[in-house]
Amino acid sequence: MSRWLLLLILFLPLRAAAQSEDDPCGFSLRKPGETAVWAYGTDALIADLQGWALHPMTHIDVIGNSTQGRPLYHVVITNPASQLPKKRIWIHARTHPIESESSFVARAIVEELLGGSILGNLILDHAVVHILPMLNPDGVALQNARENARGVDLESNWNAAAPEAEVQALRRHLSALMQSSTPIDVALNLHSAYNCKRYFVYHAAAGTSVLFTQLEQQFIGFARDRFPGGIEPHDYFVSWTSGTPDRYPESWFWLNYREAVMALTYEDMNCTAAGDYDRTARALLGAAGDYLGLTGVLGVDRMTAGSESPLLVEVFPNPVHAGGSITVRLAAEQAGKPLRVGLYDRLGREVVTVFDGEGPAAEHTLRIATGNLSPGTYYLRATGRDVQRTHPVLLLR
Repeated sequence: MSRWLLLLILFLPLRAAAQSEDDPCGFSLRKPGETAVWAYGTDALIADLQGWALHPMTHIDVIGNSTQGRPLYHVVITNPASQLPKKRIWIHARTHPIESESSFVARAIVEELLGGSILGNLILDHAVVHILPMLNPDGVALQNARENARGVDLESNWNAAAPEAEVQALRRHLSALMQSSTPIDVALNLHSAYNCKRYFVYHAAAGTSVLFTQLEQQFIGFARDRFPGGIEPHDYFVSWTSGTPDRYPESWFWLNYREAVMALTYEDMNCTAAGDYDRTARALLGAAGDYLGLTGVLGVDRMTAGSESPLLVEVFPNPVHAGGSITVRLAAEQAGKPLRVGLYDRLGREVVTVFDGEGPAAEHTLRIATGNLSPGTYYLRATGRDVQRTHPVLLLR
């Protein structure tokens, strides 16, 4: 769809129209005005889309229509000038109309990406980001709490014999992306919870795998590191404790693609204390970038530790599949000084000594074969004079 045709469409009016594993949002019917309920409506979305469509890094299209014929707008953002290999990040929001905060988080993510920040530019140089800011526009327009126009909760409709139009459109689009040459690596499902906490819905090993729980913990840890005190620990809300359900979008990802996709629900705060959407957006984008190794690819793991001697270590690809190899690039900032680089397991045991000697006088590249390593999380640790840097490495099957 051309940008000008899309702008014309956007200006046209739309057609009228208690916490448990099954309910991580902690549903509680509230009246409008008691909190941010329905505060971000379809008109607000159209206004945002009109602005985003003018940015040269965005492409906006429609992946389908709701039950009442409202468009399901889809925003794709990347840096078209970057010729680097790209990861793919998927984000959708507002499955439950009453959870306006999810739309605010989605909007903040778009603004962070388009705002020219270091983080935004990093992500857009190395990833294609998809945002579907409102999956249930009918429910929003009708001010339903959780249902679409036909009274169906779209979140748990994925196993239906005849899924709702919104679910069919989303699943069809996700399937196409997963069959492309660059399938989805991270998929985030944005909601908001009435217990006024920010957290991820953590899937237990009984419904996934031990490896996936390790990857979940790493992703959630990255997000928490970028928003200190703002996001609850990974085990705040544990789901899938008795097996894998088949009715959720994360179920679809797991049953079809397993550890290849980090598919998680994120619950923002749904209460009068909600806010800090910009910090939340940076935490989610930063976690995706850290998890996918974008920081290492760019070589920005530069950190000082009480000294004037920085240490730069680059590691890629990350994650890496078993049987492949990891490239470790050492910079020259520690030239002539003691430098040790090792790969450690989660128990702190060194499994590979990468480098041990005087720092190279020029940029130096080493490779680590992964054929003898088990899948899981490892840590590349570089220790120089008065400085240390640890970088997580994910080894997949």
